[in-house]
Formats: sequence, C-alpha cells, structure tokens
Amino acid sequence: MTSGEAPMYFPLLINFYGKKVFIAGLGKVGRRRAQKLRDAGAVVTCADRRLKKLKGVQFYKKTLTQTNIPPLKDYFLVIAATNDRDLNEAIAKKARKAGVLVNRADDFRGGDVIFPAAVKVGKNLFAFTTFGRRPSSSKKVIEVLRNVISTIEVEEA
Repeated sequence: MTSGEAPMYFPLLINFYGKKVFIAGLGKVGRRRAQKLRDAGAVVTCADRRLKKLKGVQFYKKTLTQTNIPPLKDYFLVIAATNDRDLNEAIAKKARKAGVLVNRADDFRGGDVIFPAAVKVGKNLFAFTTFGRRPSSSKKVIEVLRNVISTIEVEEA
C-alpha cells in the first residue's frame, strides 16, 4: 500500500486456538479483545501499567514505552490498545517488522486486522463493521441481525 492509498480489507475468520496474542493496554477495549480471544482459544498475554487480573490471561504489570516494547516475533497477533497514539504506532511498527499481524485499537488504518461487531446465532456467526466510522451503528445492526435471525430458521451447517 502506498502513502495516501486506502487500506483494503478482506473478510476472513481465523481459528485462534493455540495462537499467541500480545495485547498492550488492558483498558476497556484491550480487556474486551483479550476476553474474546481467550474465549476463542488464543494464548493471550497482556501488559498494562496497572494491575489488571483477567482469568485465563497471562499478565505483566509494566509501563510500556517506545523503548521497552517486548520482543513480538513469537506472536501471531499484536493488539496496540494503549491510550498513547505514539506508543501504539511504535508497537505496530515493531510488530510489522517482526512479520506479525497487528490491530490498533485507536486507528484501524494503522493495523492489518479489525474487529467487527459480531453475533452468534446457533452455529452461525454474523459480523458487521463500519470501519470505525460509526461504532454505535455496528451495535445497532448486530442487534437487528440478532432479532431477525432469531425469528427465522437458519440452516445449521
């Protein structure tokens, strides 16, 4: 992608079972992503300056700076979810240099992966995104999908 070009995304579902994920920052967004990835079977490691226990997640109490980002090469996915845009950029840059997929919670264009809103009905999974432009719309669409899908018969795979 060249400078000024819009990112191009392709919808893809990934089996995270056993895959290693590193999350920098366990605020509201980082915590939610950690829980979802843990529940999907990922091996999740988090770092945050405040002690934040989360069942089933390895945690390091550490104040990350641009100069002390841990090695990222062994991870499948890195999530930069701190409240510091410059730090998130440094984390994303280091992850890319290591050949690791990255998600930036503060700027979807700065990463390779986005987290859509999703709803599971039976064995079916439906996802929707506004690419960060209107997150509240995504929540509304998912709620409508949940209501509509629950009233119709969805073929089980």
